[in-house]
Amino acid sequence: MKLSACMIAKDEEKNIARCIGSYKDSVDEIIVVDTGSVDKTVEIAETLGAKVYRYEWNNHFAEAKNYAIDRAKGDWIIFLDADEYFVNDTARNIVPLIRRLPAHFKAIACKMKNIDYTNGKLLDEITHVRIFRRDKNILYMNNVHECLTHKTKNKAIEAFLADDKDLLIYHEGYSLSDRGKKSRRNLELLLKRLDKAPEDPTIYQYISDCYFGMEEWEKSIEYARMFIASGARFVGYNVKPYQNVIDSMLRLKCNANDILEEIYAGVNKFPCHPSFHFYLANMLFDLKKYDKAHSEYKKTLTLQEKYDDIEINSIVPNLYHVYYYMAIIASHRNEHEDALSHFVESLKMEKMQYDCLRKLLLAIKSFPAEDIILLLNSIYNKEGKEDLDFIVTVLTGVSLPKVLAYYSALRIKKYGSEDLTVVYMLLANGQYNKTFAVAQKCLDADPDNRTFGTLAVVSALLSEHGEYMAWVGAQASEPMRRFVRGLTKHEIFVFSKEDKEDYLDLITYLHLFGTKEILNKAIELAQDFDEKVIYAELGNLFFKQECYAEALKLYQHYIKQEEAKKEKQITQIYAKGICWYKLREYEKAATALIEAYELGYRQNDIYEFLRWSVDKLPSGNRSGERGLEIIAESKWQESAFLKV
Repeated sequence: MKLSACMIAKDEEKNIARCIGSYKDSVDEIIVVDTGSVDKTVEIAETLGAKVYRYEWNNHFAEAKNYAIDRAKGDWIIFLDADEYFVNDTARNIVPLIRRLPAHFKAIACKMKNIDYTNGKLLDEITHVRIFRRDKNILYMNNVHECLTHKTKNKAIEAFLADDKDLLIYHEGYSLSDRGKKSRRNLELLLKRLDKAPEDPTIYQYISDCYFGMEEWEKSIEYARMFIASGARFVGYNVKPYQNVIDSMLRLKCNANDILEEIYAGVNKFPCHPSFHFYLANMLFDLKKYDKAHSEYKKTLTLQEKYDDIEINSIVPNLYHVYYYMAIIASHRNEHEDALSHFVESLKMEKMQYDCLRKLLLAIKSFPAEDIILLLNSIYNKEGKEDLDFIVTVLTGVSLPKVLAYYSALRIKKYGSEDLTVVYMLLANGQYNKTFAVAQKCLDADPDNRTFGTLAVVSALLSEHGEYMAWVGAQASEPMRRFVRGLTKHEIFVFSKEDKEDYLDLITYLHLFGTKEILNKAIELAQDFDEKVIYAELGNLFFKQECYAEALKLYQHYIKQEEAKKEKQITQIYAKGICWYKLREYEKAATALIEAYELGYRQNDIYEFLRWSVDKLPSGNRSGERGLEIIAESKWQESAFLKV
């Protein structure tokens, strides 16, 4: 038995050696049909032992591929594109697989992973036929999106599905960055065949894909629906039109009910495919239906673990999203161990997630610095510049000065200093004199830089150095000068809303790097603002830092100060309830949430937090009983809105 490897190629000098090298030792001949290369494609192919044939390009992929097949002499053919290649040395398994095949199989299908060539990230997985028996009746059809067909039977060839441990192909010909360019090229060819679509409805779906790549969402939906209406089957891509409709509607920000209707259509049509449960979970999360979202995320993971179908599947590269949102929900439910494990799992899959790492750090901020560093080193490469830069960037927004000092010092030692990194490292180490000097120098070079201006003031305050304080009095912004005088000399001012941004910046950096004593004194300056809403905004600042006890005090102070304006305080009363909940004071949480509800708060998350709170209360509790009534009242709305 002989094996021929075929390909068509044009200007593939960057890819062709990798492709041929992945099967070179397993085949008896290599056929390359060149369609007009002006680079070194032909030279490289010939060096690797290929027979190269010239072919005048006629905008017809199938005819070019059939030209290559006609020149092959083997009993079986491997047909890869130049940007495809076998991985893990699996090409050596092709001949043994063929020898074991029952006679009725005319082809072998295997999994292909589409990789974004610009960043190496997985886009999706699909099953394709790339190995088939040489037979005059087996040939490619269509000018673009060519497919292998049995000429006399006019149908797909029966193929054996190989396990991905035996055969696996990577394809690096696509990137989200150039999707529009390729879509426009393909659309031009497809529209020439549109009159044939009634006999070959796959044309509708390919056109839908092109319009999706060109971000013309309405047209993508239109052609996807035309394919669905045809009732045709599209092996490996049956889920794609449903996905195009859903993804396009999401981008068009269509009505949630309409999107849910399409998602349920996908769930019912493909109950074992994980993608549609992932869509459903995301929609439920956005609607703040957290418990139901969590259930759907778990179902997505279960289906993915069992999935062995040939339909295109984009869940694998999105699994980190699943774990991230499950972590958020676990955190909402005060299930901190689950939240921690899910955050870590998500970061191990995709480590450059700012929000995920930030939330992980907030979840473990009470851990010893050494333990936090050990955990981060298990996820990130502490020798790599990109990883160090990312860690330092995230740590500058979390109050973990010892951990920040460690990674910023490591970054500076290995890759040199950057002014802002140096300032953060010095602040984190309590070296306020040096911090002030660097911040002042940077501010002299860039007088309008608010960050360096605030850091100079903070380092002067923390150092208590007379010369630095004199600089603040002369050089800092007018609001900062007054804040510092209020802090150090107890002078009384009236601050306006124009001063608020500077004040919140000052509080942020004092929270990150200062002492509790000076932070509390700075918070006391809020009483000198003419608008008491400053307390609510301070509460939001600490809430974001997951400092719930501090946030609660500020919300309560705001509500007390503005007692007559309760109808305008719904958000703060609700936030107060969340603070009590996070502090595990469930009766107080339920009481505050009920108050927010009765004042008119109707976002879905109130029902989730109220139910979780009530579940922790003993039966007969007054707040618990009222909470159950509110939850019952909400159910008719839910049943009208969701079919879950």
